[in-house]
Formats: sequence, C-alpha cells, structure tokens
Amino acid sequence: MVNEMKAEESIVEVLRRVSVLVGLKDNTPALEALSQLMAMTEFAAGSTLIEEGELGDRFFVLLKGQVSVYKRTPDGDSYKVAILKSEITPALGEGGLIEAEPRSATVKTDVSCVCLVLSREAFTRFCDLHPDWALPVLKKISVTLMVRLRQTSNDLMLLHRALMNEIRG
Repeated sequence: MVNEMKAEESIVEVLRRVSVLVGLKDNTPALEALSQLMAMTEFAAGSTLIEEGELGDRFFVLLKGQVSVYKRTPDGDSYKVAILKSEITPALGEGGLIEAEPRSATVKTDVSCVCLVLSREAFTRFCDLHPDWALPVLKKISVTLMVRLRQTSNDLMLLHRALMNEIRG
C-alpha cells in the first residue's frame, strides 16, 4: 500500500497542506529536511495510532485511508467524535512533539492506512539544527493549543451554567 501513494505528489507537496506546518509551506528546504525525518508507516485496519491517556511522543500525517477519533466519558464509555479522511491531509498528535503529555483522544484506523510519522526526538533534533525553521511550527502548535484551551474553558462555563440552572430549578 505504501507504494500506492500518488506517484506524482512528493512528500514535500503533502507537507505543504499540513496545517501545523503552514508556516513552512513556502520553505522547500525546511519541508525536505522534515520529510527526511518522517517514517512512512502502514497501519492495518483497527490499529490504534493514539490512545487517550497515554503519553504521546509521535506526530502523524494521514496520507492514505481513514481514521476515527474517540473520547471517553467520565464513566469510561467511548464515543466517536470525528472521522478523518486522507483527502484532507489530517495531522494528529502535534502536542506530542513538544512534551510527553497524556493524549486527549484515541485515534483508530477504520481501514488500512499509511501515515508519515515524526517522533519527538527527531523533531527536537530538527529544532536544534534549524531554529529559524522550527519557530513557525512551534508558533502554530502554540496557537492550536491556546484555541483548544479557550474552547475547553468556554465548554466548562456552559456546563457550569447548565448545572447551576439544574440545581436552581
């Protein structure tokens, strides 16, 4: 399956579409350097790429296939929150490039998939060797995390309001 990727499209062209790498989309040498650090990996249908609660240290770019994203309720029940298809070139687990934090969701392959995989160790080397190239990526990850934090805060306020209305009424 790895060989089935569009022959006319290079890894660099794929990386230009990855949202986390948007700051490098016009920097071919930086994208080439990153592509050399990424492993093209095939995953069978039903494979778990990311497990909620586990410490993450890998970043994934879905090249071929489809994955589903699951969240656990406080009671431990799992529910599907998203389906991601390779046509949109989704990137998963960017927080793992910065620090080993517990993953916020589980991601499983729905079909056989091909991903580019970047380890935190390789990304750290990239950052150390090319700080000017690393800065736009780190900024984008920071902005993404800030947006998620803001959304979480808003969601908590809505839940608080709903709970207070329920108690009062």
